[in-house]
Amino acid sequence: MPRKKSKVDSLEEIETAIKLLCDQANNHMKVREYDKALRGYNQALELNNTDMNALISRSKCYLLLGEASKALCDAETALTEEKNNIRAIYQKAEALYYLGQFEQSLMFFHRGLRARPELDTFRLGVQKTQEAIENTIGSVDRGASVKPLPKVKLKKSGDNTPKSSQLNSCRPTRPKPTKAELERRNARKLLGELCIDKEYLENLLKHPDLVRADTNTENISAYAKEAVEFLNKRQEFWRQQRPCTALQNRKNFPLDTLPKGF
Repeated sequence: MPRKKSKVDSLEEIETAIKLLCDQANNHMKVREYDKALRGYNQALELNNTDMNALISRSKCYLLLGEASKALCDAETALTEEKNNIRAIYQKAEALYYLGQFEQSLMFFHRGLRARPELDTFRLGVQKTQEAIENTIGSVDRGASVKPLPKVKLKKSGDNTPKSSQLNSCRPTRPKPTKAELERRNARKLLGELCIDKEYLENLLKHPDLVRADTNTENISAYAKEAVEFLNKRQEFWRQQRPCTALQNRKNFPLDTLPKGF
């Protein structure tokens, strides 16, 4: 008499079938047969509608097909199952970007950058989203005033003062750097390129249009404050580790790519 299949056996068969379908769909993605890939991911999710790999892969496929809303839905479902999944965070940031929700996209790119600062993909996402925001509402620094240069009184041609003294008198005296300027210089030495992100977020929090970007589901201001607090803690950590003068330029640090299949 044949033995009855156990539940464990059936679960293993389902997982094997899902993996096979996703592998086939991934091969279709590589040759840009996105419609065939989508069918494969759909079949995999019919077997298990919360499979992380299938959800994130289908989200990517939807983006390539130009269906950003469906891509966002799959990314959010994946994050519901695993809120810190780095691939799902990236897919949600990308989907929001293509939907034109740049402020929310920026927050998720920053969230991914905080979790995996070594990944260059999130840094590029932050940069392109910041450019999109500035192109839409203008640079947050556009209202800053430019201080005029001090007027210099030139000596008359008949003056007997030595030329070297005249040249020195023509040079404007440099004012001593303020405490804020010194802090900014130290922050640049400690944080490197991350200092640019910190300054951008601090200026973004002061922008009046940011209030309109906050919604009931996504509080952009809260995300921005959280990112600034993280960068402040990171700056303090580096300050305690070594003095600013001993810190090497962080531009030379290697940046890894995303894991295979990202």
